[in-house]
Amino acid sequence: MAYEMKPGEGSAFINEKKEDWHADFRGKVVLPDGKTHYLDVYNKTDRNGNKFIRMKIGKEVMGRTENAPSKDNGTVGAMKDDIPW
Repeated sequence: MAYEMKPGEGSAFINEKKEDWHADFRGKVVLPDGKTHYLDVYNKTDRNGNKFIRMKIGKEVMGRTENAPSKDNGTVGAMKDDIPW
């Protein structure tokens, strides 16, 4: 059984594709209303040299999420008819 986040929970993992301005960790969080949002976590240092963590909740995750089954079940009939021939 796959891991399922409950409302109020989230997880973040090391950002392997990080550039200087990117978040140190990226992940997802489920808000109390049940909607899943992207999560960015930054390691920061204030002007006094104290380390702290800054978090930013981003846009809502649209489309398929870990908790939602796929609607098309991978069938050929579910593919869009955009093939040029």
